[in-house]
Amino acid sequence: MRLHIFNPHTDLALANNRENYMPSANVRCMVREMEMLPMWFATPGDAVLTTAPVDRGFVAKAKDLFGVEVDFVDESRAGSRQFGSIEPWGWNVALRRHLSRIGISDTLLPDGAWLAEYRSLSGRDKDVNMLNALSGSDGLFRADIINNVEDCRRYAADNPRCVFKAPWSGSGKGLRWCFGVYDDKSDGWCRGVIEEQGFLVAAPIYDKQLDFALEYYSNGQGEVNFVGYSMFETNTRGAYRGNILQTAERQRSILAQYISADALDYTIMSVGKLLAAIYGSSYCGYLGVDMMVCRVGDTFAVHPCVEVNMRMNMGVFSVIFAERYLHEKSSALYTIEYYAKEGEALHRMRQLEAEHPLQIESGKVVSGAVPLIPVASANHYLAYILAKQ
Repeated sequence: MRLHIFNPHTDLALANNRENYMPSANVRCMVREMEMLPMWFATPGDAVLTTAPVDRGFVAKAKDLFGVEVDFVDESRAGSRQFGSIEPWGWNVALRRHLSRIGISDTLLPDGAWLAEYRSLSGRDKDVNMLNALSGSDGLFRADIINNVEDCRRYAADNPRCVFKAPWSGSGKGLRWCFGVYDDKSDGWCRGVIEEQGFLVAAPIYDKQLDFALEYYSNGQGEVNFVGYSMFETNTRGAYRGNILQTAERQRSILAQYISADALDYTIMSVGKLLAAIYGSSYCGYLGVDMMVCRVGDTFAVHPCVEVNMRMNMGVFSVIFAERYLHEKSSALYTIEYYAKEGEALHRMRQLEAEHPLQIESGKVVSGAVPLIPVASANHYLAYILAKQ
């Protein structure tokens, strides 16, 4: 039995890199309300770690409609259970300490040396190495590692539209956008990141037309296999907004509007080989490589590595959900939303279900709204899909 843990703040914990790391109250709220999410990508017989009482009505409905059948283990009792492996969203030293404290056997937890290597491999400097290896010396897309503020100033002068990235940060966070202006605030931000984390990454801002990712799985023995495509949306500051769920064939057809099938297949192959060389023998788990289709002059080109997510991610979640639960002729938007006032999230979910009644055929969603987590009046977060044909 595998024990799944939803800890989407793992990138923030990697940035902090302390055993006593405590996320913000808002992040803790999100984790608590969404902790059952792994039920949708776990396999029958697996378990999901929880801290709050499980909504058994929600679980029963998911089993009845979709055949979801997993166990839920409250962390107060996790130490007395036997697990084959621990499968968090991502690893960090704070999570290891917490799991040890609640009684999970140390034989199931990574040691300090492995966690140090894991953190190193998760840094954005590896994104730069991958990008430059894929693009070559005369490539259209480049990024640079910078370890002093003077070079940040020079970079911004040479690239007025650029973005600086902290080595470790959460989705859409740790980014400083410069749209023609590198001011004192930008200088202070860059200085702070370098002092705290040792370096930062700098890249030009490109003319993005489409966000997507290629998802892979590493077996930890040198083999990395392609899992699927992930179409997603971000806001103007690069923060994740949601995923578009479709069959792989339909997503390939979207990408074919910009690049040839041969170019796409070559990208899948070359990225997979490089992932195997960098991560394949050290890491067992999912890898997502965020990419962009960009306009370059009168044509389009693929930016082959904006970021590598060395962990479970929303793209993999979307691939698995679409394969298991979405009708092949349908598409869906997977969305996470936050509501400040109690009752607003519940009202919104009821509204969605009323306006978009669920239609299912043979356990597959054809159309309608599907909540992916229980929603009560006290909830601030929603996670749902909205499907249509």
